[in-house]
Amino acid sequence: MNSVTQGSGNRRSASVSDVGRVRRENQDAVLADDELGLWLVADGMGGHAGGARASAIARDTVRERAGRGESLAEAVMAAHHAIRAEQRERPEYNDMGTTIVALAERDDRYEVCWVGDSRAYRFCPENKRLELLTRDHNVAGVLVASGALTPDEATRHPQRHVLTDCLGLAGDEAPRIDQVENEWRPGDMILLCSDGLSGELGDVEIERILRSAEAFDAQGLVDTLLQGALASGAHDNVSAVVVAAPESAAPQRSRWKWPFGRRSG
Repeated sequence: MNSVTQGSGNRRSASVSDVGRVRRENQDAVLADDELGLWLVADGMGGHAGGARASAIARDTVRERAGRGESLAEAVMAAHHAIRAEQRERPEYNDMGTTIVALAERDDRYEVCWVGDSRAYRFCPENKRLELLTRDHNVAGVLVASGALTPDEATRHPQRHVLTDCLGLAGDEAPRIDQVENEWRPGDMILLCSDGLSGELGDVEIERILRSAEAFDAQGLVDTLLQGALASGAHDNVSAVVVAAPESAAPQRSRWKWPFGRRSG
């Protein structure tokens, strides 16, 4: 096993990224920065080392731009342009790209932005249920949105890995950046992950692992999720970030915003 783990100082969050049992290199990138209030997973693709380069550019650009006050959507779009610039400068990286799912916190509110099929889930401590916050930007996800497939059927669809959007997307059209915003509630937990985790375990098994935790332990949870993916075969790189709500979270009823179809840039 070739894993990279990252925990933050006050242990609100932790991350893990592993090459898996089949792939020869890890092209994922993760970030868990409690101080900045920024967490992300990027799943790179494209040629020898290209995917690793794309996901690293995405991680570093989002961290830099968000750190100087840009909105999360602006930071993600800047990552797309940085990848496109690298493609133009280095022809060997012409086909590289990456998915991204990022979580940014401002006081007791948070925002999730994503492009591609890396996912964000919310785990509610009150009913111990897992809730998918994102919608996959792939062919199967489009069919689910149209009602042609159920979510369960999408997990077996032959084109579930064919992306409709990613950072580094060729051409003049900007990638679709979807967003969801909410207030933290006491005990909330957000899981960000690549499809190497969600595709290997599925929502039912991820929920079972989170439900089984007797107390919050960020590193223990991501390690358990990784071990589950490895036991299931880990056919892709596996990356996950777990983030707990801040202690200041107010017990208010949430109001979800689902601006699907909103395009930034």
